[in-house]
Amino acid sequence: MLTNLVANKDGNFGILTAILIPVTIATAGVALEMTNAMQAKANLQNALDAATLSSATAFMHENENVSADQAARQAQAFIVEETSKRMGDSAGYTEEQKKKLQEDMMKNTNVTASIDDNVAGKNYKITADLNYNMQLNPLISLITSRTVTIGVTSTAVSSISKGSPLSMYLVLDRSGSMSFKTDTIDTTKSSCANYTESNWGQSQSKVTSSPCYINKSASLKTAVNYLVDTLNKADYSYVKKGNPESKLIRTGAIGYSDVTYSAQATNWGTTKVNDYVKAIPAYPEGGTNAYTALNNAYAALRKSNTTEATAHKGNGSSSYERYIVFMTDGEMSSTSIDTNVRTMCQTIKNDGIKIFSVAFMAPTNGKSLLQYCASSAENYYAPENMSEIVEAFGEIARKMNDETSRLTN
Repeated sequence: MLTNLVANKDGNFGILTAILIPVTIATAGVALEMTNAMQAKANLQNALDAATLSSATAFMHENENVSADQAARQAQAFIVEETSKRMGDSAGYTEEQKKKLQEDMMKNTNVTASIDDNVAGKNYKITADLNYNMQLNPLISLITSRTVTIGVTSTAVSSISKGSPLSMYLVLDRSGSMSFKTDTIDTTKSSCANYTESNWGQSQSKVTSSPCYINKSASLKTAVNYLVDTLNKADYSYVKKGNPESKLIRTGAIGYSDVTYSAQATNWGTTKVNDYVKAIPAYPEGGTNAYTALNNAYAALRKSNTTEATAHKGNGSSSYERYIVFMTDGEMSSTSIDTNVRTMCQTIKNDGIKIFSVAFMAPTNGKSLLQYCASSAENYYAPENMSEIVEAFGEIARKMNDETSRLTN
């Protein structure tokens, strides 16, 4: 009888179909769930990257004195909370489900932190490894497990600059037009010589009037003072009247009109450069030719001159940035000089020196030249009054001491 039952094929197709249908559905379900898993992994990676980067940035600004172990524990709690919230929100989870997800992620997340404290600053490196057990359709358990583990990793680095190692050379216009007045009133004086293009060349007594307007030369001195003050505040090694004054920042300066004046050679700190600029005459004279001054600055900073590299290495900095701040309020005295200055600017940039250019109340040709000379559009400034040139020089100093947070994975 049993033999007859087995031999009877009348219902085999139905039985086979009954067996294969759930298997076929499960197989199709696996393909669909794997697609969902890949999307979940992408979402998880994005959420983890955002949380890791936020954590690294938070340590840079708020918790700079913690140890590596403390940083790792705090970062883990923050990263798990942020990642589970993002994943829960995208999946439409209830608050209870989000809490359960956070608990599961805490058990399956490993966070390490390292802190590199060196002469230039402090670097925080946060690395997070997270395993997430994604639930699959129960029917898939016929051919595979009911969960799939998704693993993601994210690393972010944040940096606190104690003052970036740098060598900076100021190339400053001290031609006759720098004697012209701005629109800023000097409230400390009742009257003074207010020079303009129309009365330039007359004696000071003939152009003295009230109110007294601050001229371009005085504005430049205020701007340079603000620049060096900003640099000093960002320089942890700065010691007023110290010897050396700084272990990170070296500065030099040179003034020009239609002649090139004696330079202040590069030195540690900013005091000598600031004193050099303060000594520029209150009412400068002469035309405008920046070529030789730029050439002198280039000679001091170019790669083939090892003076700056040797000096920085002696104070523990294996690398440093080189900057020239090129300022004029006019245009070069001839087109040939303009062409030569452009060529010199290109040579400087080709050597890897970054140029910040400042066209202070300059005419169109002067602005065109300094736009060309700037290393980038962000390095070009065209202030039209005293407050704007002061802010421009302050922003230049801040850009030289930039703070960063970045993903590295």
